[in-house]
Amino acid sequence: MLITECRGMWQRTLLIETDGARDTSTDVAWLQGLTAYADTRGFAGRLSQHGDVFEWQRLVDIEPPGPFPDAGLMRWESGALIEEGVHEDYVEHWVRQDGAVAPCWALFAGDAILLRVGPQFGWADRSGVVLGTIGGPQWAALNPYLNGNDLVANGVRWSIEVSEGEVHL
Repeated sequence: MLITECRGMWQRTLLIETDGARDTSTDVAWLQGLTAYADTRGFAGRLSQHGDVFEWQRLVDIEPPGPFPDAGLMRWESGALIEEGVHEDYVEHWVRQDGAVAPCWALFAGDAILLRVGPQFGWADRSGVVLGTIGGPQWAALNPYLNGNDLVANGVRWSIEVSEGEVHL
């Protein structure tokens, strides 16, 4: 399993918690770019890989940080991506939605991240995470554009610290 295989929009189909409880009804989605990601549970950042272990560094998070890094062992099984917790005991099953994964880019702007993967976008700031479709109502409400070396989104000017991919707004 390589980080390059993770690009796209993912839907969680199963969570098995420490006590064995199974959750198939909570709607959780994760949009993964080159390294940038956004997760509907309210966090976003960078994904890195060290061997079979993937770690989601949370650069934007609406919750206080947990006691352990967000890291999991990842593997393919029967068409699903299986994530097993490294520091915590859980298992998640993820299924990628069909669709293009290009263009693929991201802007990291302090406490905000904007990423695009194919027709999908992710936006995260301290108020939360939005995943949507380029040209859709959430994109129109965000109204992102570049102003020099800054990103303007939601009417707020953000200083771009790092970008990845070829950014076209």
